[in-house]
Parts: sequence; structure tokens; C-alpha cells
Amino acid sequence: MDKHKVDIVIKNQNYTIVTDTSPEEVIALSNGINSMLDEIMASGKVTLTQALVLVSLDLAEKAKGFKEQADDYKSRIADYLEDAERAMTERDRYKRENEKLKTSLSGKI
Repeated sequence: MDKHKVDIVIKNQNYTIVTDTSPEEVIALSNGINSMLDEIMASGKVTLTQALVLVSLDLAEKAKGFKEQADDYKSRIADYLEDAERAMTERDRYKRENEKLKTSLSGKI
């Protein structure tokens, strides 16, 4: 993948990010972080550092939830694949049985 050098601003602090992610996506993410920080700091009772910690915790919690959800989906898919494999094995068994019956019946007619 191509590396992109992206300049972003988080609460009036400039950062340069080197990433595989598109510049537009990185800028959108930084805008989202700024919005979260603005919301937390709106009361005037929270410092930037405290707001950054709260945003980090919130994002970490969401990431953990998404990982757990992805793991659950992977487990379900594995179960579905096992079920499909059993169904195909059973189908093949019935096909063989059907062929045997056809052969048996054709010899009697």
C-alpha cells in the first residue's frame, strides 16, 4: 500500500501522520476527535489532557466492543461452515444411497 503523509490539527496542535489510510479518512477521523473533545470540554470544567484521556477511554471501549463482536461473528461463521460441511457430507451419503437404490431397482425391472 502507498504511504500518505497527512497533516492534521487536534485542538490547535499540528500533527503529521504517515499512514496507509487515505488522507481524507485521516482528516475525517481527526475532525471526529476534535468534535468529541469540544463536546467534553464544553462545560469548561475539563482540561485538554483530561478530555484526551476520556476520549481515549471511550474509543478504546468502542474498539474492544467491535473486536468482541468480530470474534463472535468469526465463531458463528465457523459454526455455519461446520454445519454446511455436515450437510454436504449427509447429502453425498444420500446421493450414494439413492444411486444404489436406482441400480437395485433397475436390475429388478
